[in-house]
Amino acid sequence: MLAPMVPTSKPMDARLVTAAPFLKCALDDLRATWILIHRGYTAQAASVAASLFENALVAAVIAGSTDLANQAKKSKDGEIPWAAKELCQLDTKREMAISKVNGKPYTQKMYEDDWTISYFHYKWLCQVKHPTWQAATHALKSTLVNEKEFAVRPGPNNLADDQQVKARVIAVALIKSLQAIKSFFLTLDGHEGSAEYSTFEDKVNQVHFGIAELIKLQYEKSSPIQVLNRGFIKTDFATLKERFGE
Repeated sequence: MLAPMVPTSKPMDARLVTAAPFLKCALDDLRATWILIHRGYTAQAASVAASLFENALVAAVIAGSTDLANQAKKSKDGEIPWAAKELCQLDTKREMAISKVNGKPYTQKMYEDDWTISYFHYKWLCQVKHPTWQAATHALKSTLVNEKEFAVRPGPNNLADDQQVKARVIAVALIKSLQAIKSFFLTLDGHEGSAEYSTFEDKVNQVHFGIAELIKLQYEKSSPIQVLNRGFIKTDFATLKERFGE
């Protein structure tokens, strides 16, 4: 919420005007995701987080491109013209362009690795929110009355093996929200000497490293829900392993 408050000389840039509604939707989704996680409704939080994923990437790619902003505005049926997979690819191309401007190497292999892992996270959220046997079996564990019987009633999932699921939902939601916010902020091109700019920068760094610590807490723990259909993966993630380890 700090990003739009930073003083700028171009508040009515078409990219920002077009991206702002989707950024607002992503922030609403983030708030709802946290409330549901806090109450123990993990699968429902994943459903909202999947919505957040798409809203955040739409905001990110539109904020970073006048051409894509125009494409979004010209949609005949009122829907955004890109599905989740293409949004992951467009957002990764945006990140690639930023890296090249900053003089950092970014290869085609890195691009393939990055968009695939981004889409993998979306597919995982879908495994939790869709009617899958994995999600249904995991959810019923919270109402088991013995080894073979469970109660058909609503209720939160506060079991220990759900902590990994909660942590992953939150991590994905925060990472995608941050991507959208950063893209919006870059196009905003705010006044670096302003107090609002410094406050925003400090908060972004705090969130970035906070997410990293959150992920470390659950790193290498087995998730009770997996992405089983991996036919979309055409890479070995070699560059990700080089950058972040196994």
